[in-house]
Amino acid sequence: MEQARPAAADENVVYIGAKPPMSYVLAVVTQFSNGAKEVRIKARGNAISRAVQVAEIVRNRFLPGLKPAEVGISSEELESARGGTSRVPSIQITLVKV
Repeated sequence: MEQARPAAADENVVYIGAKPPMSYVLAVVTQFSNGAKEVRIKARGNAISRAVQVAEIVRNRFLPGLKPAEVGISSEELESARGGTSRVPSIQITLVKV
């Protein structure tokens, strides 16, 4: 039985979490090395500053031929452990090869 491929919208997306920034830099550089024309970096809450840092490290140190094509900000509603909801800011940075 063949395993289902992820939707095209989920390909070339790096989700930023609590790991050190260089872990995510490696993930972004790997995506471009595998032939991706664009990579999206997504983060929520406290990881937003780390996402910006990752994008800048990739652009300035590893792949200077990239440019940010789009930066989108929004907020998402998340369920809390207590049963309520809270709004959390999020960011999406799209880097493309020039």
